Formats: sequence, structure tokens, C-alpha cells
Amino acid sequence: MASPLAAVERFFERLFERPAARLFQARLEPVQIQRGLERAMEAERTIRARQAYAPTSYRVLINSTDHAALDPGNGSLKLDLGESLRVYARSHGYMLLARPTVEIEPSTVIPQGDIRVFAAPPVLPPAPVVNGHDRSSRPQTVPAERPNEAGADAEPVFDMGQVTAVYAAPTPSTLSAVMAIRSPGQQVERIDVRRGNIRLGRSLDNDVVLADERVSRHHGQIGVRHGMLVYTDLRSTNGSYLNNGPVTEIALGPGDVLQLGSSTITIESGT
Repeated sequence: MASPLAAVERFFERLFERPAARLFQARLEPVQIQRGLERAMEAERTIRARQAYAPTSYRVLINSTDHAALDPGNGSLKLDLGESLRVYARSHGYMLLARPTVEIEPSTVIPQGDIRVFAAPPVLPPAPVVNGHDRSSRPQTVPAERPNEAGADAEPVFDMGQVTAVYAAPTPSTLSAVMAIRSPGQQVERIDVRRGNIRLGRSLDNDVVLADERVSRHHGQIGVRHGMLVYTDLRSTNGSYLNNGPVTEIALGPGDVLQLGSSTITIESGT
């Protein structure tokens, strides 16, 4: 039997985890779903070699009435929520192996104004084995939680026969992108990125030489990893910025703008 103190703690946990909409009987707002998604990202991220990898696949259950009011079927809400997760991950320095996707489903057992969020842990490639020991902390597949018919305040029920789906990042056979490089006083230069690593910096031994005094000799590099374009800062003096936010290592997509010193690198879709 739970102690009185434990019962009080559980009461306050449930109280503060409920959205404000539930408390004041107001309609569910997208920002409440966004906050729930951010908490799920924090809970399911995986650490390997001091790098945090965030989930990219999310499932949200909401009351059927709230679902009809939000009308997520038109796709724009899910796209906006996925983009907000991408921005959140980048602002916290989390690696994404794919662009986040969000599915929103109606439920007859979720109370109006409440939400349930499930995130699939990121699937990382096998880590190298050293002396017979795996050095990684491999993410585990967890059983899917389904709403308890007894009510929202009851203990969650786990269906061991239905496991949360885990989606690996797609790995295309060929990745094609273009870097549009703009440096002070220089014409725009466009370079195709298809394979290998491209080093960027002020030194002449780089693959891309940036005539910019604020750029380090070996500032950063761009390469293909897990089928995605990834930028890594090489401990530069003035740092690297993506879409005006500081980064050390991050996945890139079309439209992203890297800033190195006074130079910018815009990622464009390849042909």
C-alpha cells in the first residue's frame, strides 16, 4: 500500500502535468501539444559518445472533440509541430537522424483538454566493439502505452503484445545537395555535395577556402552521415551558427544557412 506522502506526490504530479485547458475547461491549444512533444523528446533522447540523439517519430492521442476542433487532418498542424521539434532540438544541441514527424489521433478515452504523447527512441547504427564490449548505450525498444479505460488518473496500461514502432532514418543510395558560399567581397560559389567530407576554413589546405579573417584556419566540415548532411564545428574560435543559433554538430536540410565568421553557406537541393 502506498504511503500517504507518495499519494500526495502522485496527486501533484498529475495536477501539474495536465494542460491548463483541462483545468479551466478551455479548448486544447496547439502550444500544449508542442510542450508535450518537447517533454517526450527530452525523455526519450539517447546519449552516445557525449552526443544527444533525439527521437524523430511521435504519436499524439487527444480527445475526439479536441481532434475535430484542431482538424489535424489538413496536415499543416502536424508539419508545424514537426518543425517546432526540429528548432527545439537544434537549440539544445540534439542530433536528429531525420526530420521529426508527428501523428495526431483521436481517442474516446482521453479526457477533453488532455493529451498523451509517445516518442520512438532514435535507432542508432551499431557502435564499434572494443575488446568484446559494446561502448555505446543502445536505445531499447519500449512497450507502447495505451490509455486505461478506467480513467485518466489510473495507472497506465502497457500492452506487451504491441510495441512502439521504431523508424530508422532512411538512407538514400545517393545524397545530393549544393552549398551556396558567400564570403565578403567574393562572388557566390556553388559546390555540389555528394559524398565524403568537405573541410571549410581560412587555411589553403581546406576543401573550401574562405577568405574571411573571422573564420578559423580549420573552422568546420560538412559530410554525409546516416544518409543526411551533417555539419561539425572543428573547435573554431568564433563558433558556428545555423539559422542564427550556435551549433557544434547538426543535421542540415535545404534552406538552412550556416554562418562562419562573416561568411554564409546556404544549403540548396541538388539536381
